[in-house]
Amino acid sequence: MKEAENMYETSAEDVRRTLPEIKESYSKFDRGRLFLVAGSFGMAGAAVLAAKAALRSGVGYLDIAIPESIYPIVTSAVPEAVCTVYREDDLYDLREKIRSGVKKAAAAAAGPGLGKNRELVMPVLLGLSGEKLLLDADALNFLSERAENLPEYEKGLLTGNRWTEIAMTPHSGEMARLLKTNRQEVEKGRLKAVKTAAAVFHASVLLKGKNTLISSPEGEVWMNTTGSAALARAGAGDTLTGIAGSLMAQGADAFQALRAAAWIHGKAADLGREELGTRAFLPEDLIGFLPKVFRLIEES
Repeated sequence: MKEAENMYETSAEDVRRTLPEIKESYSKFDRGRLFLVAGSFGMAGAAVLAAKAALRSGVGYLDIAIPESIYPIVTSAVPEAVCTVYREDDLYDLREKIRSGVKKAAAAAAGPGLGKNRELVMPVLLGLSGEKLLLDADALNFLSERAENLPEYEKGLLTGNRWTEIAMTPHSGEMARLLKTNRQEVEKGRLKAVKTAAAVFHASVLLKGKNTLISSPEGEVWMNTTGSAALARAGAGDTLTGIAGSLMAQGADAFQALRAAAWIHGKAADLGREELGTRAFLPEDLIGFLPKVFRLIEES
């Protein structure tokens, strides 16, 4: 941990302390259960990337909520996951399956590839009670479409104070929509933006970009310096959601999980760029480098 300009910089040692111990006596349930709400017709890949990253990050049991239309794709691509399959034309079926998944999980993550399905699943998810919830991508878009009166969110109406911890992982465009400003203003004042969002939404917030910033609801800010332009690809954010959600399900609190996930995500990209180059590196490649990153952390 290095402190500078009222910010802390995440180190490998900080990440190592966040990773849970895996005892020889553990079963899959002892290693955490994540409920991932992702994917829609045309965007099955986002669900697959998030799911694979979550599994490679150590979660013991992964349950993915997906629509019937993409079930064959997801279950064949991620055979280790259990799929909760819902019908898009049956709201009762959807509500009951989302409710059941949240109840059984240690943490939930939502957003990658949801597309228009966000209108179906997000009202249900935000209305439930749970421990930890991570919001990314279309889950954030759902919020921004309804964040017309930001003072309401300052009263804790984001989730009716039903979730114990909230994590959010916007890029600058999503952050701009959440705060009703523009991307240029966010980039000019990244520190202000991340602290404002964390305070307004009562959440731990990770603002993606070069030198990613992570703020607690109370305004404590950490900076991550791993990663590079190799991450500037569609799908990279989905893998970050998987890593962070996995760590939350394994016991890390939302703020710890975001800080560690940013470092792990960036380090995997750094290792991948060394081997594959910036131009050819893909988010799917990043998942393949996660085992090397975890070995590096655990052996340091």
